[in-house]
Amino acid sequence: MEFPMETKIAGLFNTSDSDNYIFGIGKDYIIPEYQREYSWGEAQIESFITGIKHALAGEPVFMGTVQFARESKNPSKLHVIDGQQRMTTFLLFCNLLEKMTGKDILSKNNMSLDFRNFESNNDKLAEALSIKHEETDKDIVNNRYLENANILEASLEDLIQEGYTADRITESINKRIYFVELITKDIPLPQVVGIFNTLNTTGLDLNCSDLFKLQYYEYLKKKEPDNDSLMRQICDVYERVNKENKSMNNILDIYKHCIVAKCKLGYEMLSKSNETFFDEIFGKKEPENNAEILGFKEFEKIAEIYLDLSEAKYGIQSLNSFADDIIWITRYGRYWTIPYVAAYFNGKNYENALETAIDIAKYLIVCSVDFDKAINPVHTFICKDILPLIGEKTQIKDKIKSVICKSPYDGQKETDWNKAEFIHRIKSDLCRNKKRAFIICYLSALLEECSGEKDFSKIRSKLFDWKNFQYDIEHICAYNTIKDSSYKNEFNGIGNLVILNRSINRSIGDKVVKIKAEQYKNSPKYETEPKFVSVLNVAEQIERNNGVWEIEQVRERQKEQEKLLCDFLGLTK
Repeated sequence: MEFPMETKIAGLFNTSDSDNYIFGIGKDYIIPEYQREYSWGEAQIESFITGIKHALAGEPVFMGTVQFARESKNPSKLHVIDGQQRMTTFLLFCNLLEKMTGKDILSKNNMSLDFRNFESNNDKLAEALSIKHEETDKDIVNNRYLENANILEASLEDLIQEGYTADRITESINKRIYFVELITKDIPLPQVVGIFNTLNTTGLDLNCSDLFKLQYYEYLKKKEPDNDSLMRQICDVYERVNKENKSMNNILDIYKHCIVAKCKLGYEMLSKSNETFFDEIFGKKEPENNAEILGFKEFEKIAEIYLDLSEAKYGIQSLNSFADDIIWITRYGRYWTIPYVAAYFNGKNYENALETAIDIAKYLIVCSVDFDKAINPVHTFICKDILPLIGEKTQIKDKIKSVICKSPYDGQKETDWNKAEFIHRIKSDLCRNKKRAFIICYLSALLEECSGEKDFSKIRSKLFDWKNFQYDIEHICAYNTIKDSSYKNEFNGIGNLVILNRSINRSIGDKVVKIKAEQYKNSPKYETEPKFVSVLNVAEQIERNNGVWEIEQVRERQKEQEKLLCDFLGLTK
C-alpha cells in the first residue's frame, strides 16, 4: 500500500531539476478557511531576521517543518497546514529584495499565496506588495502585512548599512535556507490536523528550542543514566516559559552568553548560531570546567532569572531598567542578554546587574555612533575583557571608564578620541546614517523622558510598545527648506532632530516651525496618543524665540543635547 505522506528536505527556491523546493513552478499554495490570520509580530520578525543573518554568515539555516495537504484532482494545489507565517514573511521579504535588485524573484519562483481564511487578506497582502513603503502614509495598524513589511524594510536597510548587498542577501537565502517539507494526500482533514498536532506536541517540528531540548536531554542522560525524570524536568521549564508567554529562544541566547562568560570561550564561539553552539558544547568541543554551568540546576536558574527580571525590571524606577532595550538598539544588539547574564553571576542581585548592564550599554552606544558598522575590536573587548568579569560590578565600571574615550583600534588611543568623534557625528549630517540617527534620537528622547517622568511604565509604553505606538525622526525645520549650504548639515544633526509621533509627523509635513510648534503641543492626536517630553521642550524653545528656528536655535539645542548625551555616556570630564 502506498503511504499517503511524503517528507523531504526542501530549499526556499528551485535551484535544480529536483522537486525539493518550497516556492516554484507547479506549486500553488492555498491558506484554507480554518487557518488563523497572519499574526507574526515584531519579535517573530526579529527572530526571522536573525536566521537571515546566520545564512549571510555562511551557516545552513533550518526554518522548521512545513506541512501541506495536496489536492487529489489538482496536484499543484497545496493547502498550507503549517507554515503560513513563515511563507508569508518570506514573500514580503523577497518582494523587498526584488524592488532593491530589480530582478524578478516573485513570479520567477511562483511566490504567491491564495488566502481563503479571511476575504480581506488577499487585498491587504496585495497592498503590502505593491506600495513603496518609505513613501506611504497609509494606516498600517489594520494591515499586519504592511506593518511587517515596514519592519522588514528597516531590517534590510540595517543589513545593507552593515555592508551586505541585496544580491548577496538574495543569494544567501537561496543557498542556505531549508525546511523539512511534509505533504499528505487523500487523508481526511481531521487526520491532517491531527498529524500537525502530533508534530507540535512531540517536538518533531524542530525549531531551535526543540533541538536544544533533545540535545540537552541526551547530554544530561550521559551524566545521569539512572535519572528517569530528566526529560520531565526539562519539559517543566519549557511549559513554565510558554505559560508566561515568553520566548525559549531568548533563554537559549542568555544561556549561551553565560557559558561563554564562564568558560571564557570568546567571540568566535559566541557568534555561532545557537544550534551550532550547543551542538558543539554538548559534543566533542565540550569546554573544560563546565560541569556546574551545564548542569540542569544552572539552566533552570537562568530560565528563572529571565522570567523574573523581564518582569521585575518594569517595577525598577531607574534608567537602568532600560538596559537591555538600550543595548538592543545599538549595532551590538546580540548583547541584549547582558543584564540577565550579569544577574546570573551576581547571584540574582538585579539592581547590581542592571547597573553593570547600563555601563556596558554606554560603551556600545559610543562605538555604534563612532563607526558606521559593527567592528571586531568591540566584540573582542566584550568577550575577552567584560564577560569574564560580568559579576564584578566595580571592575566592570572601571574598565568601561578606562576605554570609553579611546578608539577600539590599536594605534588610535588618543585621549578623548571617541568623545571628539562622537560629538562630530551627532552635530551634523546625523541622518546620513539611519541607524546612527535612530540611536541618538532614541537615547535623547529616553533621557529627557526620565528627567521629566517618574512613572517608568509610561516611558516604556511610549518608546518600546512599537505595536501600539509608533514614532519617526522629525526634522524640526524641514531639511529641504534650508538654503544656506554653509551650515545645512547642522540641520541634519541632533540640534534639529527629535522623535515625534508618526501620525503627527506625517500630517505636518514641511510646515513652518511656528505651526509645527502648535502641533507639537496641541495636536488632536494627543487625545489618544502620548506626548514626548523632548517634543514639548522643543515647542517651548520655539515659543521663547517667537517662532524663529534658525541656525542659532539649532546650535543652542545641539549644545544642550551634547551635554545631556555626554554626561550620561561618561564622555564628560
